[in-house]
Amino acid sequence: MSLSSGTKLGPYEILTAIGAGGMGEVYRARDTRLGRDVALKVLPEEFAHDAERMARLRREAQVLASLNHSNIAAIYGFEDSGNVHALVMELVEGPTLAEKISGSLSTVAHTNADLKVAATKANRAGAIALEEALPIAKQIAEGLEYAHERGIIHRDLKPSNVKVTAEGQVKVLDFGLAKAIEGDPSTTSVENSPTLSAMATHAGFLLGTAAYMSPEQARGKKADRRADIWAFGVVLFEMLSGQRLFTGETTSDTLAAVIRAEPDWNELPAATPPKIRELLQRCLKKDPRQRLQSIGDARIAIDEVVSGAPEAASVPCAPRTSRERISWTATALLAIAAVLLGYGYMARAPQQMPAYISELSPPTNASYALVGFSAGPPVLSPDGLQIAFSADSRGGRQLLWAQSLSTQSAQPLEGTDGASFPFWSPDSRSIGFFSHGRLMHIDASGGPPLAIAPAPFGRGGSWGPDGTILFTPDQNGPVFAVDSSGGTPRAVTKLNESLRQVVHQWPQFLPDGKHFLFLAVSATGEVSGTYAASLGGSESKLILRGDSNALYTPPGYLLFVRQGTLMAQRFDAARLELQRQAEPIGEDVGVDTITTVSRSLFDASPSGVLVYARRGVNFGGSLLSWFDRTGKPLRVTGASGEYATIAISPDGTKLAAGVLEPNGVWVFDVSRGTRTRVTFSNATSGQPAWSPDGKFIAFFSNRSGQNHLYEKAADGAGTTMPLVVDDGSEMYPSWSPDGRYLIFNRQDPKTNSNIEVWAMALFGDRKAFPIVRGNFDTTWPAVSPDCRWLAYTSSESGRDEVYVVPFLHGSGKWLVSAGGGSRPRWRRDGKELFYVSPDSHIVSAEILTHGGSFAVGTVRPLFQATPALNPGWLYDASGDGKEFVVVNRAIQIPGVNPNANLSTSAGQLTLVVNWPALLKKQ
Repeated sequence: MSLSSGTKLGPYEILTAIGAGGMGEVYRARDTRLGRDVALKVLPEEFAHDAERMARLRREAQVLASLNHSNIAAIYGFEDSGNVHALVMELVEGPTLAEKISGSLSTVAHTNADLKVAATKANRAGAIALEEALPIAKQIAEGLEYAHERGIIHRDLKPSNVKVTAEGQVKVLDFGLAKAIEGDPSTTSVENSPTLSAMATHAGFLLGTAAYMSPEQARGKKADRRADIWAFGVVLFEMLSGQRLFTGETTSDTLAAVIRAEPDWNELPAATPPKIRELLQRCLKKDPRQRLQSIGDARIAIDEVVSGAPEAASVPCAPRTSRERISWTATALLAIAAVLLGYGYMARAPQQMPAYISELSPPTNASYALVGFSAGPPVLSPDGLQIAFSADSRGGRQLLWAQSLSTQSAQPLEGTDGASFPFWSPDSRSIGFFSHGRLMHIDASGGPPLAIAPAPFGRGGSWGPDGTILFTPDQNGPVFAVDSSGGTPRAVTKLNESLRQVVHQWPQFLPDGKHFLFLAVSATGEVSGTYAASLGGSESKLILRGDSNALYTPPGYLLFVRQGTLMAQRFDAARLELQRQAEPIGEDVGVDTITTVSRSLFDASPSGVLVYARRGVNFGGSLLSWFDRTGKPLRVTGASGEYATIAISPDGTKLAAGVLEPNGVWVFDVSRGTRTRVTFSNATSGQPAWSPDGKFIAFFSNRSGQNHLYEKAADGAGTTMPLVVDDGSEMYPSWSPDGRYLIFNRQDPKTNSNIEVWAMALFGDRKAFPIVRGNFDTTWPAVSPDCRWLAYTSSESGRDEVYVVPFLHGSGKWLVSAGGGSRPRWRRDGKELFYVSPDSHIVSAEILTHGGSFAVGTVRPLFQATPALNPGWLYDASGDGKEFVVVNRAIQIPGVNPNANLSTSAGQLTLVVNWPALLKKQ
């Protein structure tokens, strides 16, 4: 749609057309309200007929309007006028970078004499002079860095989306619009196509202009900030060389070049500084894992060249320290480590000593409890002489253990049942931990544990030199501080709502005892990372982006896991700044990614000792274990496996289970232990629920690319039929006992809304409708046997609790759980409701009803289970409430199923003495 001069769109009067591209036509317009000229990007006409696309565009525009940076062209708003839809943007005067690369225009020269001399040697027509190109590139990097810190990716960075004013100021245009606007892959050229596809988050589709796409985008994979870093490298290469880096006669040819061709580094001017060449090589790595990980590092490198900082001088290579993996016993290695530490050898000359690596086994008849909601990685004492960890015994108890590194003798600390996420005191004499919904500490030599503060779902702690303890008490919320002797905790961080942060966890004091690190987890995941803050309440500072925590350790390094590799990067703890480049020091290091735990499975002491668990280690699997109401083991159904959600059939003869490997829904015969596979799709399937007559099983599957609900005959025969397949994401189905309704959890994936309880009538129009919703998650719905009541879990109080409301008719709400709870299950007669407490007890709540009245009677714990690591319906109760089946960790139960062939240990730990010797750059 072309607009003539004088046309009015609301308060905006069209002055003249100034450009066109795949994302629409751009006009210069006058804002008659504010008396300023703006740029109107008028969207293609077909957008008016696509409500979903327009809604997404408006949502994205609201986010993009929050960007306020001198190197990003601002978005002012959105204007609708009839069938004309336009984005209102900042009008930026001056040529685009694409026009400048044509060689016909120039801007102000930089004053650095050395760069001016180098620029005169440029040997390529159309190339931008070095002293002009680098300041432009630096400003582009600054704009990208600002947006990346706020979780926003450009996705379509190219020279035509960069303008340079007469004063030399750079403005990046169309920031984030490639995600907001769906392009047509079939109608635009390589030069103008803003989107060869719109669905950046779906495999098989492409997003971004072909010549500047990253290889992962060209393959149709999800784009993240590293795609912008690739495009930045392509743009900088083109500025310096005057040549398009990847070309082809067709779009397909160009994409093929992006995926397969390597840059011809001889195209760069001979005078290109070595640091800039190195930067380009790092930006243009095909593998995003090997690519430059932060655009801020590019800004720093360019700034050093522009400011005239000399290149690093060449020095003779020092003898590289050796990396030795010895086959001695762990006892011998630990003894060596203890002797070296005792004599202070590590502190005096760690560079002259090789790194010694060995394995550390768990105590006899126990297994490390490393991952899960109530577990945690091992932790080394500050003096490097001891290690503390949670471990499960064969009897099913999870205790805190302390072990000296000079022996293999590990001591369980009584009174620490259910202990998780331990941390040491600065003097290495006490251990903090979480248990039974409380923050506690205990002497490393044993003794009674002392409670410090409430902590329903503790997510890490750190003990400062003045006795202050930092901790995250819950799975949502900020970091708190409390004195180690007790008192009232106070929040010391604040969730950033604009970044959609949901929790701050894994705090760690820095050496000054005032500043600390923590992991901030966002609802979207794109802006999670390690931040620094202070007890004084200063604004937090992003240090490192990533989905799991980072750890500071002397002599001044930040350790973190990236794609399974343990990395070390210099970190100035006083200035709170990363330095140099990260280096790998360990492979296949594990990260606990269950829900919001996001905890790397490693620890390091100031003395140079490192311990970690390997990625992919078998932590013992799980068992379908049966218990009576006292917790007495009865039997085991089937063999050890990877089970999640389970459900007992209405007649009690069968057990349906979601199995992770091989993936799918299986049905077990309880008496014989045999199993039948119900689902055969390669897609993820699970969370089974029985129909009231026991003939069908409902389950979730992502076979359509999104979580939806299906049903199939319980014997595996016949075809799979859809139950709920719409634009939402559904999970955890269950039938009402009368068979008239399907109840399930639902979430809107477009808005990442709270999880809600919905129902769908299995008669009539079968239309789904919400039952329980609000500004909190409501999960695990279960309808009472008489179909009058609905039990569910809600986070509205700040922690998970079990509530009951009338099902479909009536009003009222009753809190059932005492001190936290989740996953409610009804007894067959409706007189008892079971749930799981935060400390993994199966709890019984007496239910008193009469007519339309409801009351909760006695609430009492029955027994403590050792639930497996996978989230789901981890237990079920027999109809009479006398027996329970639990997805238990694979710990052998004495006298029960001796043929299960269970391992006595769940993995080993890797221990490294003098880990700095693993660094290549000393």
